[in-house]
Amino acid sequence: MPQIREAMLSAALRHRRDAEQLADGPADASPDQAFHLAGFAAECARKCVLSTETFDKAIGHGVGEAAEAGLLAALALDPMAHRYRLSAWGARYPALAKWTEQARYEKTGSRTPDIVRGVVQEACQIVDAVVFALWADGFVPAGFDW
Repeated sequence: MPQIREAMLSAALRHRRDAEQLADGPADASPDQAFHLAGFAAECARKCVLSTETFDKAIGHGVGEAAEAGLLAALALDPMAHRYRLSAWGARYPALAKWTEQARYEKTGSRTPDIVRGVVQEACQIVDAVVFALWADGFVPAGFDW
């Protein structure tokens, strides 16, 4: 049975939960941090199904066009990963396609709540879809710390 990268799966779930809580939390929540973490949730979900970390740097952190070339090369060599619809996320998730890891350097308050909610929502959709598919395929190990 193919192996998933459990650390990446765990990170995807953690970033997803944290982003959602920070986006929808109390007045002192941090939408900027929610925006930042949402992108990493999607990235980790994408990478957890790749059988090797060889292509991680080529794919990078984003989900837009820049990541597609590295991802397509990885998918060509990793047939299991095709099942999880990892490519063309930029077109399917337009809010998240505008995300960049460089958001960590932006001034606090740079993103509107609507933009943050859109990115967090799309990242949650991605993580949930990948996690469910992995679980349904029997690839999430027994005893996995959800």
